[in-house]
Amino acid sequence: MTGVLLVIGAALVGAVVVGPLLNHAVTWWIGWRSAVPPLLGRVPGRGELGRPRSRCPGCGDSLAPGGLPVRPGLALALRCPGCRARLPGWTAAVELVTAGLFAAAAAVIGPEPALVPVLVLFAGLVAMSAVDLAVMRIPTRFVYLTAAAVAAGLVVVSLVDGTPRRLWGGLLGAAVYGGMLLVLHLISPRMLGFGDVRLATLVGLAVGWYGWDPVHPRFAPVQAVLNAGLLAAVGGAVGGLVLLVVRGRDKPFPFGPAVAAAGAVVILAVW
Repeated sequence: MTGVLLVIGAALVGAVVVGPLLNHAVTWWIGWRSAVPPLLGRVPGRGELGRPRSRCPGCGDSLAPGGLPVRPGLALALRCPGCRARLPGWTAAVELVTAGLFAAAAAVIGPEPALVPVLVLFAGLVAMSAVDLAVMRIPTRFVYLTAAAVAAGLVVVSLVDGTPRRLWGGLLGAAVYGGMLLVLHLISPRMLGFGDVRLATLVGLAVGWYGWDPVHPRFAPVQAVLNAGLLAAVGGAVGGLVLLVVRGRDKPFPFGPAVAAAGAVVILAVW
């Protein structure tokens, strides 16, 4: 019963709290850094940065209840409560994916301290993937903030559980995965951006830590990272073929979502 309640609670937190916050962060970053606010709706003005609020792109009314920076899009049925204008459909996707990942993590890991870092990681991966899909860029700030929070969480959990050696697995995973994509980036910078290298380093840190095994302290993290890399390559290849068929010609496509998805799958599989 406790496990069921944990899964339901995690899903609700992902859909109602974290997902909307990610939507706001994605909209804010794209609006300010890529100058495409019409794509995702209105972003906060310069005078509003102290208390950012997401607003309807049609009437400008606030979509925020009380103290939250944004109201869940699913609860609004993707329509503005004021003018009933349709809101961007990607907001619901972000909330649904976040809820699903949170529920899956809660179901696999359970009420353990290790659940907290993976929830933070999944939230960051969703935000970075959403931006990469929209404008083919992975925000450096998102990577660094997520990495700092995840690394701090992994250190605390390792000390609490009495397994500080697990941190070496995380560092090994980060070095291997980040190093592999760095080589590919140096070979072809146009095909693989440095943002993907940063993301792979972050994913490798988490995959190496969660995949660590006291019996095989070096082999297990590397194996987990290689599995994540292979899965990302397959996912990227399939996505590229689909886009090639849809577009009818070869064009660049974001690889970050494949790295993020593969990392999430491997973490849940190795725990």
